[in-house]
Amino acid sequence: MKQRIITGTVFTIAVLALVVPAYFYPVIMLLLSLIVSTVAIHELIKAARNKVKEISPLVTFLGGLTGFLPVITWLCGGSAAEAMTLYTLVAITYCFVTTMFPPIRKEDPDAIRSGLAQTLIIIYVSFPIVCLNTMALLIQKGWYFAVIGLFAPWISDVFAYFTGVLLGKHKIVPHISPKKTWEGCIGGAVFCSVLTALFFAFVMNRVIDVKIPFAGFVALAALFGFLLSVVSQLGDWMASSIKRMVGIKDFGKFMPGHGGMMDRFDSAFFTLPVALGLAFIVLLGV
Repeated sequence: MKQRIITGTVFTIAVLALVVPAYFYPVIMLLLSLIVSTVAIHELIKAARNKVKEISPLVTFLGGLTGFLPVITWLCGGSAAEAMTLYTLVAITYCFVTTMFPPIRKEDPDAIRSGLAQTLIIIYVSFPIVCLNTMALLIQKGWYFAVIGLFAPWISDVFAYFTGVLLGKHKIVPHISPKKTWEGCIGGAVFCSVLTALFFAFVMNRVIDVKIPFAGFVALAALFGFLLSVVSQLGDWMASSIKRMVGIKDFGKFMPGHGGMMDRFDSAFFTLPVALGLAFIVLLGV
């Protein structure tokens, strides 16, 4: 536990060292995106090779770059909606080619599995990354929404852990995560909901000229806080399922007590798209 706390603290400080300056210089968020996506794709390729041998790192890493298409939209003076449209078109086309190329290249029963594995890795990583970069570069006050997407999973996880330790009795997904309980899941969701509502009430209400009623604004924030916690835990279970499927305990080892990059960002990969959706909804009301 001591090692886990120390590593978690150092990791949080390292993330904040990039996130905080990004408030003043949004392009700094691209460095965080690049580090996370590069390491995450590497870990996923390594994990997938336990089941699928032929995965092209070059093809997969190039696909991961679709998460940085908002940079082009930003340089051209486009909007967030245009960035997401561009990503959708390019990513779908690229992934279609990526999926079909291996079985076309050679006659191999496992070739289609290789293509699908590459495509899934690309979408798994690039979609949340494109959401993060869109919030950072193309949405007014998007930094706040990016922070919500990045840190809500860790807040939810902390409160879910302590609630589960104190009150947990009923297992929720024992075949995936034996220690997870309904009590912990609900506790994490409730605390995340409350803290998100407080953040919007005392911070966002001051930095954004909100036109919708204050009570409705806070209620919307509380609802999204609850949703963020739920999808955060879904992201954790998804990653746990993948690890069990390929027969590994952690995606990496460079963070003692925590595993690898995917072990820390598996939940954030699910909450960042929700945070982007929240940004669009709030901005429609301002």
